Amino acid sequence: MFRRILIFVIFCIAAIGIKAQYDPQFSQNMFNNLAVNPGYAGSSNGINLVALNRNQWSGSYAIKTTVFSGDMPVKFFGLDSGIGLNVINDEIGFFTNLSMSLNYAVKFQLEKGVLGMGLNVGLVNQTLDGSKFFFPERDIFSPEDPSLPGAEVSGSAFDAGLGVYYHQKEWYAGASLSHINKPSPNYKGEANFTLTGTLYLTGGYNYKVEDTAYEILPSVFYKTDGRSFQIDLNTLVRYRGRYWGGLTYRFQDAIVLLGGIEMRNGVRFGYSYDITTSAVATAGNGGTHELMVGYNLDINFEKRTKRYKSVRYL
Repeated sequence: MFRRILIFVIFCIAAIGIKAQYDPQFSQNMFNNLAVNPGYAGSSNGINLVALNRNQWSGSYAIKTTVFSGDMPVKFFGLDSGIGLNVINDEIGFFTNLSMSLNYAVKFQLEKGVLGMGLNVGLVNQTLDGSKFFFPERDIFSPEDPSLPGAEVSGSAFDAGLGVYYHQKEWYAGASLSHINKPSPNYKGEANFTLTGTLYLTGGYNYKVEDTAYEILPSVFYKTDGRSFQIDLNTLVRYRGRYWGGLTYRFQDAIVLLGGIEMRNGVRFGYSYDITTSAVATAGNGGTHELMVGYNLDINFEKRTKRYKSVRYL
């Protein structure tokens, strides 16, 4: 029954109309699941924290993105659940997009794995700095054009998304859709932008190489706004569960180098560098640096050593 529910939800997500891509891009998506899928909340069985900073290209085309997310498993009205928080700040040219959302997922224990069905709700704020507009001579636009704001304007709107996430020991898969309500931040009547959804499909596998301390972790990350799409094909090699390195091929866009380490105290660091292969590279905008810091605190008390009182001291 739960498999039918999963398939039904995925088809419902895929069937919703999508028009324009808004969500930021990341390269270390395998460590950043909650940012795109509320169904992931609580899947790590601990308090999971992730901070990620991305500097894409340089100069006038530069894009700067910062994300913070945290999630943990909880019991909610007797149901196995997960809660989470996302804060994402994305600076693109004259635009600054800030989104904050709360995530909730209900968990279903299946025969071999766990299915999470989640929802996120929050606010999206968009700021446009019209004072930075530049109008060359003989341009078709005029500084006095009433359709273009001449100063900084901003607007906020309610935002929501949904997703499903299934995982077991060897593999995981997920589907989600952002901005299902098509929020429309209104800049006091000066400008109005409608944010339409992005469909995400993710999946990965954990292959343990026999008689070695190595694991091979292939994964795929796909997103589309209905007009364009992005697909990342990733492969990581992990050693002793603490050191990793690998490559990503982003279709018609970039080759990504990835590496990282998890300290003995549970803090992990990851870094990626995008080598742009598309026409953008010819503009001399350089590569893309992305730094990730994460931490997971195990709160599964059942695994901890149980203490018993001695009958001599009752």
